[in-house]
Amino acid sequence: MKKTLLATTAFALVAAHASAVDVQLYGQVNKGLFGFNDGLDTNTVVVDNALSSTRFGLKGAQALDNGLTASVLFENEMASNPSDAFLQNSVNGSTGTSTVPTSGSTTFTERQARVGLSGGFGGVYLGQQSTAIDGVITQDLAGAQDVMTADYRKIGGAINFRTETTNALNSGITANALTSNIGTSRADSIRYDSPIYAGFQGRASIAQGGDAELAAYYDGAMGDFRMKGAAGIRMVNSNVTTAANEVESLYGASFSVAHNSGLAGTVAYTANSLDKKSATANEAEGWYAKVGYAWDAFEVAADYGTNENFRSATAAKDELDVFGLGAQYNLGNGVSVAGLYRNMDADVTGTNTQSIDLYGVNMRVKF
Repeated sequence: MKKTLLATTAFALVAAHASAVDVQLYGQVNKGLFGFNDGLDTNTVVVDNALSSTRFGLKGAQALDNGLTASVLFENEMASNPSDAFLQNSVNGSTGTSTVPTSGSTTFTERQARVGLSGGFGGVYLGQQSTAIDGVITQDLAGAQDVMTADYRKIGGAINFRTETTNALNSGITANALTSNIGTSRADSIRYDSPIYAGFQGRASIAQGGDAELAAYYDGAMGDFRMKGAAGIRMVNSNVTTAANEVESLYGASFSVAHNSGLAGTVAYTANSLDKKSATANEAEGWYAKVGYAWDAFEVAADYGTNENFRSATAAKDELDVFGLGAQYNLGNGVSVAGLYRNMDADVTGTNTQSIDLYGVNMRVKF
């Protein structure tokens, strides 16, 4: 009761000063009901959708006398059993019993907390925030984005693949391990955003620890086509060892185009480069493609992705192939419902694994 009263009082104080600072309260609740079959068991989970998490925040801006604008963003995230973290709960789980995932502990964490100063030169932002490459692989106009993007590890990414002959769970063989983690990037950092010119914007950031990022974004239209795209690189300067085959750079890019008829397509690419690369090591690479169609408030889409060597640079083969079908209905006023089917198939040297089928429904309510 006291916490509720304090929160209400805080928001009232913010509203009382809204004449001086333009403040907006926003947020969403994004929940899914998903089932999965790992080759032996079929289980069902209720999750927070990690593609776009449950959150609330405050953002505000203040025009200054010298033509600059000061801004603030404070955003918290609440996750109860996030969709990229649930997994079978049995250590061995080869009998089909005791593998139902347990709900994870609810977390309430800082997602973004930064201040900024912007003007004709662009903007400079400081604090916990999205770094320059956050979102470079998920520029997408092809529909059903509540459940389908190039960052598909965000739904079901922690499910363990089973060994084909013994049904044993392999904790090191998951979609999270077999794909790039470049899809989301937030850190304590300083970031510069250039002015937008003809739809293009450049971004640069340096995170605490030394990782530096550069990215370019585009959002524009040409005739009957709308287009979005981005490309970026992270230079990893935070490695604490000098071992061979450490990741020194991560790359990501995506491009999407939509026609007024409702047809749309998206492609994305991710890769890693290695420092002190050995003769037998393989640098990681991933491709993604998606096609979609939208009419009225409905969207349908299909996608395919393939990834190699993200789990281990020295393995003879570490590959993940995924295929998905999705649909979404936008009810208006920030409310949408969606459905997903996805098949994930791992090909790992030394372990013959069973594929995973994932399916479910999702609902997102924004405010």
